[in-house]
Amino acid sequence: MNKHSFPYLVLIVASFLLLTLSSFVSAAEPIQATQEPVEIYNPFYVGVFGGFVVPDELKVDNGPSIKLNNSWAAAAKAGYIFPFKWLAAELEYMYLHDQDFDDPGTEYYKSNNLMVNLLLRYPEGMIRPYIGVGAGWSMGEIAGGSIDESFNNYAVQGIAGINLEIIPSLSIDFGYRYFFTECEIPGEDATLGDHILSVGLNYHFGGVEPVAPPPPPEPLPVVKQKKCTNVPQCCVVDDDGCPIDSDKDGICDGCDKCPDTPSCCIVDENGCSKDSDNDGVCDGCDKCPDTLAGCTVDENGCPKDTDSDGVCDGRDKCPDTPAGVKVDKDGCPIPEIVEKGRTTLNVLFDFDKSVIKGNYFKDIDALADVMKKYEDLNVTIEGHTDNINRSKDPDYNKKLSQRRANSVKKYLVEKSGIDAKRLTAIGFGAEKPIDSNKTKEGRQKNRRVEAAVDYIIKK
Repeated sequence: MNKHSFPYLVLIVASFLLLTLSSFVSAAEPIQATQEPVEIYNPFYVGVFGGFVVPDELKVDNGPSIKLNNSWAAAAKAGYIFPFKWLAAELEYMYLHDQDFDDPGTEYYKSNNLMVNLLLRYPEGMIRPYIGVGAGWSMGEIAGGSIDESFNNYAVQGIAGINLEIIPSLSIDFGYRYFFTECEIPGEDATLGDHILSVGLNYHFGGVEPVAPPPPPEPLPVVKQKKCTNVPQCCVVDDDGCPIDSDKDGICDGCDKCPDTPSCCIVDENGCSKDSDNDGVCDGCDKCPDTLAGCTVDENGCPKDTDSDGVCDGRDKCPDTPAGVKVDKDGCPIPEIVEKGRTTLNVLFDFDKSVIKGNYFKDIDALADVMKKYEDLNVTIEGHTDNINRSKDPDYNKKLSQRRANSVKKYLVEKSGIDAKRLTAIGFGAEKPIDSNKTKEGRQKNRRVEAAVDYIIKK
C-alpha cells in the first residue's frame, strides 16, 4: 500500500465506523429501555493502551523527505467525564518507540509525549464512539550513527475511536490517533506525523448507584363499603367511613374547633374545653373547680400559696409573709398588741464567799418562772467582787466572781429546771463596782451576782 494514501484510508474507515455505530446505538436504545438500567455515571477513569504506529515521512525544511519504518507506542492516561456526559478531558503520557530511518537505516526517532485531550463522546448505551483533539509537549530524540540530537517542542493530535463497556467500571477502547510534532536533525528543522491504531483498557470509578427500575403501577383502590352511617358532613373519616377523633373528646376531626384538647377535659359542642372557674385549667382536669377569681393555680387547677398564709398567690398583697404570722383577707400581717416586761436579779454574798444565802432563793425562782414562760429567753449571769484580795493571786477576785455566777447558774439548772444552754455565767472580779469600795456598805453591794433580761408579751 502507498504510505501517502494510508491517512486518507484510515479517516474514511473511522468515519464509516462512527456513523455505523451511532446508528446501531440509536436503534438499540429502545431495546435497552425495556431492560433493567445498567448506565452508571463514573466520572473518573484511568487507562492504558498500546498502539501500532505507521509514520509519515520525516519532512526536512529545504531538504529531502526521509522514510521511517513502522513502530509501536505505549501510553497511560487519567480522565474525567463532565456531568452532562458528552464531554471528557484527559491527561495522557505516550511513549513512541524507535522509528528507524529507511536511508541510511542506522538512525532512528523516538519521543516521550505529555498531552491534554478533549473528547466529544456519545454518552448512552454500551458502545460509545468519540472524537477529540489534544495538545501538549514532545521530548524527542534522533540518534544513531553520527547523529545524537534531543529536542523539546509542541505536539498536537487528532483522536477518534470507540469505547466498549464490559461492566460499568471497565471498558475496552479501540482508537485512532494522528500525532504531529516538529523535530530537529543536524542543521535543519523537520516535521513528523504518526498514524497510531490503538487498543486499551479503562477503569471507571467515583460513580453513583444504578438507576432502579420504575416500580410497578399501583393497583386501583378498592372501594370499601362504609361501616358508619349518619356521619356529619364536616367530619374527617377513615377508610371505613367512620369519624376520626384524634383527641378523643367525642367531637370528630373536621367538626372539632379545638382539635388538641386534653383527654380529661369536658368539652362543649364545638370540642372546646369548659373552664367554670376561669383559672385556665379545664373542667374535668381541674381538681379544684371552685378556685377564687384572680388566684394563681398549678397544673391541677389548685391555688398556689407560696408563703402558706392561707391567701392564694395572685390575691395575696403581701406574698412574703413569714411563717406563723396571722394575716388578713389580703394576706398581710395583722398588727399585734405588744407589752414589754423586764426582770432582774441581784444576789449579795458574804466576804470571800460563793454560797447563796437562803433569803435570795425566791428572787432566783422568780427569774426561773419568767424563763419558763418565755422559752426563747437566754440569760447572762454576771459575778462581781469588791477590791479586797486575800490571796497573792492577782486573778483571785475574778475566779471568786466566776464561782458566784456558777452557783446561781447551778441553782437555776438543778433546782429550777432551766436548760443550761440558756444560761451563760461570767465572772468580772472587781472590774465593775456599783458603789465605793472604801466603805463597808459599798463593798457589800459590790459582792454580788446580777442578771437582767427584757421580754415582750404579745396579745
